[in-house]
Formats: sequence, C-alpha cells, structure tokens
Amino acid sequence: MGMIANYQKSTNQELENLKGSADFVDAVEELRETKEIDLYDIDKMWDALHFLLAGKSACEPIENDPISEAIVGQFNISGEDIEEFVSGTLAERVNVISEALQGLDFNIYAEKFNMWRFAEHDIYPNIWSYDDEAEEILDDMRGCFEGLKQSLSSSPTDWRE
Repeated sequence: MGMIANYQKSTNQELENLKGSADFVDAVEELRETKEIDLYDIDKMWDALHFLLAGKSACEPIENDPISEAIVGQFNISGEDIEEFVSGTLAERVNVISEALQGLDFNIYAEKFNMWRFAEHDIYPNIWSYDDEAEEILDDMRGCFEGLKQSLSSSPTDWRE
C-alpha cells in the first residue's frame, strides 16, 4: 500500500464545506460522485515531483509558492494527525498556479535530476536505488507534470466559483 495524489476541481464553497465535515474523506468521494468530476491522478509521484521542482519534500510545503501549491495545495483541510491528507486551493489561486506551471521549463529541472539526491532526502516513493530505471522514472515525473499542468489549464473558468 502507498500514498497517492489525486486532484479534482471544486468551488470555494465546496472547500469550505469540506473543512467543516467530520468525515471529509467520504465528503470528497461524495462530491466526486455527485458532480461527476474529472480526477487527475499522479499516483505516487507527488513527493518526487515536489522535490524536483521545489527542492524540498512535499512534507515541507512552501507557503505562497505556486509550484509547491500545485502539488500539495494551498491549505490543509484534513488536519495533522490523520492517515488521509486532503488539501484545497481557492479558485482565484488556481489561475496563479496554472500560470506558474505554464511558465516552468521542465527540461531545466530534468537536467539536474539525480537519483541519489532523492534517496538522500528520503523522497517518496523509495525507488531511487533503481539506477537502470532513471530515464523511466524521469519520464514518469515529466508525464505527471505535463498532466497536472494540462488539468489546471484545460478550462480555467471551471475553477472559478
């Protein structure tokens, strides 16, 4: 079993309702089902992508940094002492994040990709000893980045309340 990241569109009001929900995980699932929301899944690459682009583990989000927020969200909904991490980003901030991702050249980060740095910092998932798979791992991160970028820019008006 592992930790995966899924992204879905919500309004500011829906996020506010989630904050007050006793069982926010079920509330997120219900929201997805009732609105037939598209879900974008970067699977287990959330921490690796954050480390590559932001220089820190996703466990150390960078406040007011749109690249960090693209991965971990703007604010925590779920609290600190739980198994499920749920975060949110206000609609007006999504456009800032989307613009930041559009302006980012992934190739610059890819050139600095070094598996031992990820291992040294205990970046999830623990795949950094597979040197012979470095290109596939980097390609996976590139795909996650491009998919996240596309999902945020596909219909910016959907992110507004």
